[in-house]
Amino acid sequence: MVKSYKIFIVLIILAISVLTYLGSNSYKQIRGLEKTAEMVMHRLRVETEINTLFSQYGMMSAQTFESKLLNNSTQNQTLNTEKENALNTFKQLSLLTKNNSEQQQQLKKLSVLQDDFYKTIQQLNSKTINDTYKENALLYKIATLIDEMNGIKLHMLTYEDSLLTKRQAQFSESRRLNPIITLFLGMFALLVCLISFWQINKQRRVNNKTTAFLESVLKNTENVVSYYIPITTNNEIVDFKIAYVNENIESILEISTTHLKNKLLSEAMPILFENGVFEAFVTCYETGHQQSFEKDNNFNEQHFRFKTNVVKLNDGVLATATDITEEYAINKNLVTTKNQLETQNLALLDNRAFLSNIFKSTSNIVMYFKSIRNNHGKIIDFETLFTNDTITDTTGDILAEIKHKKASELYPAFFENGVFEKMVTCIEESRQIEYETQYQKNGKNMWFNATAIKLNDGVTITSRDITLEKSRAEKLNVLNGELEIQNSIFKDAENVADIGSYIWYLDTGSAIISDNFYRILGYTPNEFEVTFNSYREFVHPDDLERYNQLGEETVENGKSNIHTYRIITKHGDVKHIFVNGRKVVKEGREASVGVVQDITNRVKTEEKLRTRNLELKRSNAELESFNRVASHDLQEPMRKIQMFVSRLSEGELDKLSEKGRMYFNKIDSSANRMQTLIKYLLAYSRINRTKKDIVKTDLNDTLEKVLDDLDERIETSDVEMTINTLPVIKAIPFQMEQLFTNLISNAIKYRSTTVTPKILIDCKKLSRNKITEVFDKKRKHYYKITIIDNGIGFEQQNAEKIFGLFERLHQKEEYSGTGIGLAICKKIVLNHKGHIVAKSTPGKGASFCLYFPA
Repeated sequence: MVKSYKIFIVLIILAISVLTYLGSNSYKQIRGLEKTAEMVMHRLRVETEINTLFSQYGMMSAQTFESKLLNNSTQNQTLNTEKENALNTFKQLSLLTKNNSEQQQQLKKLSVLQDDFYKTIQQLNSKTINDTYKENALLYKIATLIDEMNGIKLHMLTYEDSLLTKRQAQFSESRRLNPIITLFLGMFALLVCLISFWQINKQRRVNNKTTAFLESVLKNTENVVSYYIPITTNNEIVDFKIAYVNENIESILEISTTHLKNKLLSEAMPILFENGVFEAFVTCYETGHQQSFEKDNNFNEQHFRFKTNVVKLNDGVLATATDITEEYAINKNLVTTKNQLETQNLALLDNRAFLSNIFKSTSNIVMYFKSIRNNHGKIIDFETLFTNDTITDTTGDILAEIKHKKASELYPAFFENGVFEKMVTCIEESRQIEYETQYQKNGKNMWFNATAIKLNDGVTITSRDITLEKSRAEKLNVLNGELEIQNSIFKDAENVADIGSYIWYLDTGSAIISDNFYRILGYTPNEFEVTFNSYREFVHPDDLERYNQLGEETVENGKSNIHTYRIITKHGDVKHIFVNGRKVVKEGREASVGVVQDITNRVKTEEKLRTRNLELKRSNAELESFNRVASHDLQEPMRKIQMFVSRLSEGELDKLSEKGRMYFNKIDSSANRMQTLIKYLLAYSRINRTKKDIVKTDLNDTLEKVLDDLDERIETSDVEMTINTLPVIKAIPFQMEQLFTNLISNAIKYRSTTVTPKILIDCKKLSRNKITEVFDKKRKHYYKITIIDNGIGFEQQNAEKIFGLFERLHQKEEYSGTGIGLAICKKIVLNHKGHIVAKSTPGKGASFCLYFPA
């Protein structure tokens, strides 16, 4: 009995242990279910609060973007309300996760981003911002903050899902009891059913409350929570049966949950088999891994987008779907807006670079002045905020010294010449103003054409330098005036010069002639209509053939070799006409344009000239005869006189009295002088210029020959000669020798007796515009050869006189000579197309400048 008792006790203890174990295990499972329910409820509340919070962020950013894009300033009150709601949601979420350090850490990060988010929105909605570039930067920052906060949202939701998954794993582990042991122990559990009934019943009521609470949470959540049991065929899942779905599905499918329960997924929502949701359910069930995805769905011709988390639960899958249609649209708009902003920012950067290049490359000065107003709002000055680089090249102003300076300091003339008033008018009346203004700096006078355009509370002035245009316009006005004068003079000149003009149209023969052409014909202007044939009536009968040939050649070739013919005027006078024309295209028609001149007087003059030329030829023949007489007949008696004088001086001179010898010496001197005069006179008359005599002549060689001939006189006179290099010119060599001989001989003859005689011969090549002497300069360059001495000199007033024939400044008793030497020099220089000029001061020497073409 004792043994049986002991066995019973042992069995009782064992049964109690088993019941205790079964009760404990059942209790743990129930408590696990409670915790799971609480965790699901807590997770749903946290997820709901997170979604609510970020939806509010999204609404605030969307309203901000809408406000800026539509320029709607009435959204501020709505934004403040959304901000208050978001702060309350944030506080509620902090309370729900106060025991979760991970979530609290994420909320701290979110708090920092949230403050930055609110601050950025406040800056963006500030009325003081009027810079598009800064607005775009703030909008871009908001989009960036939303992306960062969404990252925190994803992290928090993922963390909650991981907690739920972890709890599910723990709960599933606790349920893994051996079925056989459970059956065996269940027999023992029957013994303690009464004992455990009341506890089980109590726990059941608790479970009922928990289930009711869970159902209430599932009913009130915004998410669609559903539970599906797989339908298999040949061990392959072909469908799912809807075991549970909360009431949120009704507003989407417009079907009650009662009708959906136990329905196949393919019948209730066939679209899930098209968008990949069914495959995600199968994957979750077979692998046990959580599936998260976003899919588009169309129910009852309405578009939805759901974010779904699917977990395996018992014999099915639990799906929690969040309607993110509005949030997705907002995010999509945000992405679109962000892309637009990025595009606009790039465009702005390109535009700024483009404008910068324009400002650098343009020749115009571009300046922006911001208005400075007094307390009454009246513009009293302007601040210079911008100017391009062109101003430095145009006016010399330096950019760094101009920026932020007042217009009254930089350009006080604006307040004197009316520019300031134009700038004020441009801003106050919001209209473009163009004007011209004069600007003076550092003695430089400049003109600008300016355009003033209002920009915000300032004015942009684009100025173009028109100084050159002004100068040209003034010159054009002067030229127009001169042209009018010239036209008047031309008309008067036509009368004076007996010149007329014409336009003869070759296609019809019609013509237009000037007023003076009418007068040449003996008519008043426009007295009759002129044509080629009507004008023909005025042509002299003997010259009609020439006139016809002139017309034919002009029509065919545009010009004619015939330029003269005679006409008979209205009054019967015969006139000689010179005509010169050329072919042009005038108003699309071929015409001959030219001038006519009454050359009657010129023809008569030419006739007289021909007569005089004949007389001149006879005169030249007489001069040639005179030359022959002078060279032979005149010199022959002089030679005989000199011969007899010489014989008398040899044999009879001593027999003469002193007075007779004096007379005899005067006869001898006069005869010698007469011989010299005849020789120089012949030399002067024979100076001429023919092409065959002109050769390239090196004046250095010429001068060397002259100095050899004058060597004895130079040595006896102790003259110091200084000679620089002379050029090679085209000349007649012996005339050049005669020229230098005469000039150097004169310098020696008229040397000073008080100082050492010096003669300088120099040469320079000059352009004709640098030669101050007045003569006919037909060449671009001339050689200036200068012969300078320090002799007795002469009065400058006699500088022209000394080149005349037989002109002498001294008595023959003082200095010997004929007075022809310098006349010969001048004729030689002129014969070589040159010029000679003398300069001197008495007692200080003389200089002779010779100009020869280079």
